[in-house]
Amino acid sequence: MPRISRARAEAVRARILEAGVTVFERRGFERASISAIAEEAGLSAGSIYTYFESKEELFLAAFGMLVEEEEQALTEAIGTSPLTSYAVELAVDYFAGLAAGGDGFRGAGHNFLLHAWATAGHNQSLRQMLVRRRAQASLLARTVIEGAVKRGELRSATDAEGLAQAVVSMLDGLFLQRAEQGADFTVEQARRQAHAFIDALFDTAGARGRAKEVEG
Repeated sequence: MPRISRARAEAVRARILEAGVTVFERRGFERASISAIAEEAGLSAGSIYTYFESKEELFLAAFGMLVEEEEQALTEAIGTSPLTSYAVELAVDYFAGLAAGGDGFRGAGHNFLLHAWATAGHNQSLRQMLVRRRAQASLLARTVIEGAVKRGELRSATDAEGLAQAVVSMLDGLFLQRAEQGADFTVEQARRQAHAFIDALFDTAGARGRAKEVEG
């Protein structure tokens, strides 16, 4: 077999990962197959096994890539927002789009998370990735919450760490609703539920009104 350059090998691996993301999220882990991923990537099944020993290894790599993208997207959304309310809304809308399968949203979608949650008990690598994902999301949420406390938007006695974990759990719950309702669960439903929860905590609806008054 002729040797290929490292750049070429990395490009093919990235192509396989992208195909894996598409097929796993469309079909779920159990119904996905190496042959379907190969077809999506425009490669042979043998080519897939050159880079990944098994479907599980490919899933783990694809899931890890999406978790990193999710972390980056949330970090950028929060970091570029000058107001707590806007930062919260951006993060909530991002999660809602992921949970409901909205177009243009990249991250650990519901089929990825469902399989990861279901197998974490006996898959140490997936468990560690889920723990890291939750820890990072909670850290970002805590940063926003602590900023809200400093601005007087939340009580000074607020348990920032506990509330951050609760917010992340609420957002992840949207993925479970998607599993229960399937395609009937829409982005609008996800956003309405998430915003209702966040508005009650941060008074973001009131903050939007006050911001408009200032702009006016």
